[in-house]
Amino acid sequence: MLKIAKTKPNFFDKLIRDKKSWQDIPDRKELRENLFKEQSGMCAYCEIKLKSYHIDHFFKRDLFPNLTFDYNNLFLSCDCENNCAKFKDKFGLTKEEFYNIFSPVDINLDEFEYSFTGDIIGKTDKAKRTIEVFNLNSKSLVEKRKTIAINCQYCLEFDLFETFGEFKSFLEFLERNKDI
Repeated sequence: MLKIAKTKPNFFDKLIRDKKSWQDIPDRKELRENLFKEQSGMCAYCEIKLKSYHIDHFFKRDLFPNLTFDYNNLFLSCDCENNCAKFKDKFGLTKEEFYNIFSPVDINLDEFEYSFTGDIIGKTDKAKRTIEVFNLNSKSLVEKRKTIAINCQYCLEFDLFETFGEFKSFLEFLERNKDI
């Protein structure tokens, strides 16, 4: 999961002014572009390159209506049904359970580590629950990270993020552990 430093853009307050519901915002193009740039073109949850994506409310609108227009609650997520935001939304979290998982704003990356087989390992209960709720160890994500780990053996003299362009925190793990 990405650690994202949010900076509310100047246009945001005007965009949401006098809006009663999320559907009242007909054109979200500028907002999507800003979030895309803020997230370096990666899914906020699994860190893959965004091709097909949507704006996700980390704290679900039906449980947290007061956060519907909170910029720090908005992230771009890939459209994968088997992980990330769509998986989280089907998970059926209660309002209280949202406080037991990390958002990309408050994530503590020190509570996560990776294996060279592509798995994300949670060091704390909150980290483990976050991995579970977003299904960050889905077979497809693990296989992609494993493939990158294998390929990195041959390109450690290159900037890994420039080379692969996704899975930023996994690549940082590989950089830190390249001598192992």
